[in-house]
Amino acid sequence: MDKIKIYTTANRLAWNEAMPLHQKANKSKWDDLFSVPGYSVIREPELSHIRSLNLKGKKIAHLCCNNGVELMSLINMGARKGIGFDISDVAIAEANQRAKKFDSNCQFVQSDVYEIPKAFNGAFDIVYLSIGCLGWLPDLKPLFKKALALLNVSGVIFIHESHPFAEMLPADDRKDVNPLQIIEPYFKAEPYIESDGIDYIGNTSYKSEPMYWFVWTLSDIFNSLIKIGFRLEHFSEYPEDISTQHKRTEEAQAGIPLSYILIARKQVALE
Repeated sequence: MDKIKIYTTANRLAWNEAMPLHQKANKSKWDDLFSVPGYSVIREPELSHIRSLNLKGKKIAHLCCNNGVELMSLINMGARKGIGFDISDVAIAEANQRAKKFDSNCQFVQSDVYEIPKAFNGAFDIVYLSIGCLGWLPDLKPLFKKALALLNVSGVIFIHESHPFAEMLPADDRKDVNPLQIIEPYFKAEPYIESDGIDYIGNTSYKSEPMYWFVWTLSDIFNSLIKIGFRLEHFSEYPEDISTQHKRTEEAQAGIPLSYILIARKQVALE
């Protein structure tokens, strides 16, 4: 087993362990919200940038889609079709159940994002990545190579993620530390190894399967996209926390970047 697969296999086990706890806390809420026609979880500032892509008639691939609520929202906003990919079997089962229940034109596929079948290549106008994707992935270049392959000739990748700067600051559960204090390095070659659970929805404490979290700098992200064959079209930074981990920092109003939106267009075909 190669090193990437060791990491992703461990993270799959951790997410399959956590998802039933998330569902216990949130599943009925999402079902109630999507029972309202046209419901969407997409909010500003992301909303304006998503609308700038003219979703009507577009086909979207959502990588690391979790329970599918963002992709279902994009369909409700006018996208023609969506396929979500996630490593968690439990998350995919929930997403497919909800899409079927509300007749959303989505399909959800359990897959390591590095191993998405070639049958999907060239099928999408937009590859979408939302909060909490990049940190679980041990290598950016094969990720963006896969994204490039999934896109049609003029497709774009859209990323709305937590800002790497936030990785240096204490999470909200560290009440003993000033939320503006830098406690971690910006440059970190090895992943964090955690086993404290990831029920950030229901806040259940438990010892989890070991999992790996990777910190990527902005230069890591930009250079990987460019070298794979994307052209950067937009990058903006925001003081809003979208991770649910740094609300104390946001509330301090210190002008710290906590999230970003990036749009890049496919400019070369894979050899």
